[in-house]
Amino acid sequence: MRRFLSASSPRAWLPGLAAVCLLALAAHAQAADVETRGFTVSVDGKKAGDYRMMIQRNSDGSIGFSGQSSVNVTVLGISMYTYSYTGNEAWKDGKLHAFQSAGKEKGKEFKVSARLEGDALVVTANGQQRRVRADAWPTSCWQLPPAALRNGPITLFGCDTGAEMTSRLQYVGSEQIKVCGQTQTCSHYRVTKEETHDVWYDAQERLVRDEWQSGSHRTVIEMVELKR
Repeated sequence: MRRFLSASSPRAWLPGLAAVCLLALAAHAQAADVETRGFTVSVDGKKAGDYRMMIQRNSDGSIGFSGQSSVNVTVLGISMYTYSYTGNEAWKDGKLHAFQSAGKEKGKEFKVSARLEGDALVVTANGQQRRVRADAWPTSCWQLPPAALRNGPITLFGCDTGAEMTSRLQYVGSEQIKVCGQTQTCSHYRVTKEETHDVWYDAQERLVRDEWQSGSHRTVIEMVELKR
């Protein structure tokens, strides 16, 4: 979602090589550590949708991630903005090996896929192909990038556009915030996507909160449920 929910928020997926990679991760399910996270999406203090994540950490070190979101912003009962998203990521050795996303923004469909080839991600977005540097950080931001990239320039990979974006990830400090109803000490970072986002990660480096201002609208995504 670009104006209200930026690139992290349901439709068909898993064609081609991405399907092979993701299904290979699923084959380890019995030995995997599976975690689900539930978030609420609020715009200007009013709930507008939900966002769910599932993270599967396998015994061979590979990680599978899926995220699904649906948002409907209304004013006086009239729908002003809609966004739906399903994204899937396959990780190994700290690198994104395969990616697939699809959804709609205000009724317009988008579809993005990527696979790791050598030192680049080969990305197909809405029928157009490009190469993106292999260490680009997906805008899902569900996990922190490697330590060397956590306080300085960073390249982003747009989950709903496939675009490569030059940005900066800045460490703001350690803060206490409410997570699933309990106060926790979390790390606060700031990153510029299309707008400047403030993001918080808990002691296990899980994304627990994301908030930003777009024009006169304030959007907040916050974790309300964690199951392991």
